[in-house]
Amino acid sequence: MKRFEVLYGILFCIIVAGTAHFLSRYIPIGGVSIAILLGVLLNNLVSLPSGFKSGIGFSEKKVLAWAISLMGVSLDYSVLVSLGSTTILLILGSVLFTIFTSLALGRLFHIDQDLALLLGVGNAVCGSSAIAATQGVLQTREDNVGVSLAAINLFGTLGIFILPLISISISNFSPRQEGILIGNTLQAIGQVTAAGYSLGETAGNTATMIKMGRILLITPVVLVLSFILSRNPSRNPGNNRTGNPTVKSAVPLYIIVFLLFSIVNSFSLIPDALVSIMTDASKMLLLVAMAAIGMKISFKELSVGGKSALLVGTLTFTGQILFNTVLLKAGL
Repeated sequence: MKRFEVLYGILFCIIVAGTAHFLSRYIPIGGVSIAILLGVLLNNLVSLPSGFKSGIGFSEKKVLAWAISLMGVSLDYSVLVSLGSTTILLILGSVLFTIFTSLALGRLFHIDQDLALLLGVGNAVCGSSAIAATQGVLQTREDNVGVSLAAINLFGTLGIFILPLISISISNFSPRQEGILIGNTLQAIGQVTAAGYSLGETAGNTATMIKMGRILLITPVVLVLSFILSRNPSRNPGNNRTGNPTVKSAVPLYIIVFLLFSIVNSFSLIPDALVSIMTDASKMLLLVAMAAIGMKISFKELSVGGKSALLVGTLTFTGQILFNTVLLKAGL
């Protein structure tokens, strides 16, 4: 009977994920955000059967791990070679600046450091995917994931309109500089292409390449985070409900699989058709996992740190834009 209960919960998460995927065609905030939002609404407005609990928990933990593993197949590190050393340093500098700024602001405004880290990584690297991968290592509270996803997608949506305005009206950048600013600040590839190509083909192409470079940094960020947490004795297992991550041992297996897939794909050893299938599977599994995470979030939890998190995220995103603008003005 318990086996069937697990299946019922998983099936329910799949249905919610499928609904989110369908709605994402009409609601421009991304399937991941819709999936977690639907999960939150269902958890708070509907009395879910208790038998669903084990299946939801399975989807939150195991399905998320599968999604992250397959995510590696969409990465191609040969892209970094085409960017040049100066551009790579600019991307790396922006990522480090954004993450540490978010952590510092998190301490200043007294928000959970896990939440500050998720906001920082989401802003710095690649939005929802980076938050999901980081959550896989942290195993932090579900409301931290919900708040960070909501905030990051809000910033990215606003940035589609703000960044082109800054490039043209304030900074008077060249098309290449416009592309670098957009590609090195906006979170999702869809946001980057929308903002970049609104300024022309050169800006759009540059922004897309820069964004791909940022996405590739998800691997070292997660590996470094795994290493740091594994060596920190104060991060005790079982404390994820108090804001401290649960860390089992060094690097989780699915992160290793993620890394292997990314390396293998960089050498074009996986057929394109299979890459496409695995990438689509990763996206759908991520929706299932996010729906499950949403179903474990209460409105009360969201309201506790929501305002402070939004402030920290806003200041971090603003700092990220200023950092890149100043360096571009300096001639980088």
